[in-house]
Amino acid sequence: MPSSKPISKDKIIEELSFQNYISDEKERNEIINKCSAVLDAQIAKTYDQKEQVEHTLNFIKELWNKYDCKEIADIYSNFIKIEEALYGLERKEENGEGYRDHFIHMFNTFTFGLRIISFLLDRLDSTKAKQLFKIDDENLKEKGLPFSSNYSYKQRLFYLWTLIATFHDIAIPIQHLTKIGEGINRFVQEFGWLITDPSVSMRYFDSSQLYHYFCLLSSIYGGKLRLEDNGTKYLRSKRSQDYLTKILGREFDLRNHGVLSGFFMTKIIEEIFLLDRGSKYHLIPDQFNTYTEYVLEQDIARAALAISLHSMKEEQKISKIFPIDFSTFPLTFLLILSDELQEYLRWEGTSIKRDMKFNYQPKLEVKVKPESFSIRIKILFSLDGKQEEYIKKRANVINKKIGINKDVKDIDAASEVIGNVVKENLEKKLNLGDYFNLN
Repeated sequence: MPSSKPISKDKIIEELSFQNYISDEKERNEIINKCSAVLDAQIAKTYDQKEQVEHTLNFIKELWNKYDCKEIADIYSNFIKIEEALYGLERKEENGEGYRDHFIHMFNTFTFGLRIISFLLDRLDSTKAKQLFKIDDENLKEKGLPFSSNYSYKQRLFYLWTLIATFHDIAIPIQHLTKIGEGINRFVQEFGWLITDPSVSMRYFDSSQLYHYFCLLSSIYGGKLRLEDNGTKYLRSKRSQDYLTKILGREFDLRNHGVLSGFFMTKIIEEIFLLDRGSKYHLIPDQFNTYTEYVLEQDIARAALAISLHSMKEEQKISKIFPIDFSTFPLTFLLILSDELQEYLRWEGTSIKRDMKFNYQPKLEVKVKPESFSIRIKILFSLDGKQEEYIKKRANVINKKIGINKDVKDIDAASEVIGNVVKENLEKKLNLGDYFNLN
């Protein structure tokens, strides 16, 4: 296999283009420093998971501190704690199964997607970029909200992607409740005991809001993110979107982590302003009504829709909701793309040691034709030869699951097996063709 020099931390930081999105120099430098520390840990201490988790948490804290949402950091601190338990409870060495990291994964999803967004923004003028991402400059101060400034379309896009990427798997532990019960049972059954699955109960306030929430997401989906009211609102479909409304409700009951994550993200952002949990902005009732109309039911709902759709997997839904087209739902498309490709630097708890398949951030080559919005992306993955045995082992586990008993002999064949799984998932979920070509 030809060797490829891994991409450097400085190159990744350059491609992230934080200067496009964060105007305050002090804020920008703090976020860049925290992001650099995560990338340093991934490069210099590739096999030190605890170091990477610590720096990732510091980055998340700094990022949400910018948006006056400090308490979000507490959610991620608790997420890390339950994730530690999941590694042990879901590990089955006998058949190569185990829990996969979702915390650092959310950081890697964020940076991968932001690199693509930044590449595209650098190659398009503002009119084309607004058309491509279905977004416009913000005008919330004129609506009576007490914010210090309006967001440019780039700042608004960054906020949207931050919501989508850093929250998209926040509800994974709830989807895994059954596996948590199974893991505990593997111990207590040694003594002849049995426990039932852990269960959760919703707040009555939340359950009363669900139907309205699903209808909101469905109406934005039906409007295909077309803008109205000078770019401040998304067009809602006039016709009821019963199919998606009911599918979202069904998946919520089945603990689909994407649908749960979108709902949790919405409730967290809502309560920061509803219950005055931030330090900067305290909205009076009329201002909260305006915030609901122009933010919660617009960009927050758009982010929740993207998060909800990314984890739909059953064949019945794939045929009716997928493939997603970049020109219609660009950020949903990018979330699925970034999420499915994130096989690199992803910890897998198939043994006490924990391991990963590909241990470098990928290189990106992006080309776009502004006149037709035709996008071509080439992604180059690198791997460490020391990981050969583990990569072959993972490929054999994949083959066994799909009924192929042929032993994978070398790292090239193993990479192809793993790559084909990613390829098949992407082709089911995304419209990859003339207008968005992926290599």
